[in-house]
Amino acid sequence: MRVRFAFVLAALAAAAVLATLHPGPATVSLRSVRQLWSDSLRDADQPGMRLTRLSDSEEMRLPPPPLVRGIHWADAPDALARVIAVAQPMLPHVRRRGIAWRFHIIAAPLPNAFALPGGQLVVTTGMMDFVRSDSELAEVLGHEIAHIDLRHAVERYQYQYRLGGLVELAHRLATMPFSADQELDADAEGLRLAIAGGYDPAAAPVLFTRMQREFPEPASPHADTPAGEFAQSLGGAIASYFRTHPPSDERARRLAALAQRRN
Repeated sequence: MRVRFAFVLAALAAAAVLATLHPGPATVSLRSVRQLWSDSLRDADQPGMRLTRLSDSEEMRLPPPPLVRGIHWADAPDALARVIAVAQPMLPHVRRRGIAWRFHIIAAPLPNAFALPGGQLVVTTGMMDFVRSDSELAEVLGHEIAHIDLRHAVERYQYQYRLGGLVELAHRLATMPFSADQELDADAEGLRLAIAGGYDPAAAPVLFTRMQREFPEPASPHADTPAGEFAQSLGGAIASYFRTHPPSDERARRLAALAQRRN
C-alpha cells in the first residue's frame, strides 16, 4: 500500500504540473486532478479496509473515542425523547442488524450532528432549535445513521484497532479526500431511510437551503489561468476539497433531485 500511495502522490503532482504547462483554454480546472487523487486512494485502500474490517460485535465493544471522553451530555430529556421517537421508524430499515443504537444531546449553539462507532449519534441543542419539523430532524438523523450503517464511522478507527495508532494516523491523513464522497453517500442513504420511515423527502433540500442561507460557506476567489488556479489550490482550493461536509447548496441540489426521483 505504501508504494501505491507514493505513486498516487507522484501522479497528482505530475498532473498538476501538466495542468499549468499544457496549452489550452484559460479556465482549465484542477477538478480532474483532485478526482484522480480521490479515486486512486479509494482503489488503493480497498484491500486494507477489507483486511481490517470489524464485525458488528467488535464495533459495539470499541471504547469511546478520545474526542468524546469526559463530554457532559446536555440535560434535555424532551429533546432526547424527540430524537429517539423520530429515529425509531427508520431503524428497521438499516442493513446492519447487530448495531444497538444510542442517542445523545450535547449543549452547543451551532446546528450539528455526528456519528460515532457502535451506533452512537450525537445531536447538538443548536440543531434541535434549527430544525422546523420532524421530517427535517429525520433527514439529519438519517444522514448520521447512514454513516454508521455504511461503515463510515468505524472505518475511521478500524486501522487503529487492528494495526495500532501510527498506522491509523497515516491512514486517516491519506484518506481525508474520501470524506466528501461519504457525506454525499450518507445524504442519499439517509434520504432513503427517512422515506422508509414515513417522512417527507422534500424536507431535505429545504433544510440544507436554509442552512446555506443562514450559515453560508465563504466563497473562493476565481483564478483565470491554470497556473493561477494551481497556485490558488495550494492556498485554499485543495483545503476546501478536504473539508468534512460538501457545500450546503450542493447538497440541497443533489437531495432535491433524489427526492424528486423517489417520488
